[in-house]
Amino acid sequence: MPALEIVTSVAQTLSPLLYAAFIVVIWFQLRAARESVREVRQEFLAGGRPVVAVHDEFDHGTRALSLAVENVGQGPAKNITFEFSHPIESSDGVEISGLPLFTIGLTSLSPGARITCFWDDLDDQMTFLRKNGLDGEDFNVTVHYTDLPGAQYWNTWDIQPAIYEGLRAPARPAQHAHDQAGDVAESGGGAQGAPPEPTGEPAMATASTGSTEGT
Repeated sequence: MPALEIVTSVAQTLSPLLYAAFIVVIWFQLRAARESVREVRQEFLAGGRPVVAVHDEFDHGTRALSLAVENVGQGPAKNITFEFSHPIESSDGVEISGLPLFTIGLTSLSPGARITCFWDDLDDQMTFLRKNGLDGEDFNVTVHYTDLPGAQYWNTWDIQPAIYEGLRAPARPAQHAHDQAGDVAESGGGAQGAPPEPTGEPAMATASTGSTEGT
């Protein structure tokens, strides 16, 4: 009988503690569930993560250099700002990195949206860079932006106009394009008239020779 009384006393003592432990476990489970719901809701609202890229482009026909800003991600980007390691200037004295696009920034950029700005003639730009001792320098631009729920991201992109120097253009561009199209059609890579399947890295990755990113 004394043993039964001891067991009863211990059970009465432990019951509140076990009940409290049970409440704590339930509370943490509910908290984890709410966090999961919040993350899913943010992903739904954002429609995917934005990725704002800045890269240089070169046109063989006109020898023109341009800077392009585009959202290559799946979600819209907001509050976009730019920081340059060196000012980017044209040979006729225009500071491209000082244009409102880069100094004021962009309030938003939807997925697939693209803004292109003419920079300079490649040969004139290389002469200008050599004159100022910058022909071996990379121009780095860091882009800061947010997604719709407010999560912050950044990417750093390399701008290297010197890599285009010496690139050869086809003597007959129209014939070259026709020949390339014929090669694709003969390879049997898809239905007639359909574009070939993309391979390797996206085009923007080859235009910008490197990047780093963070959140």
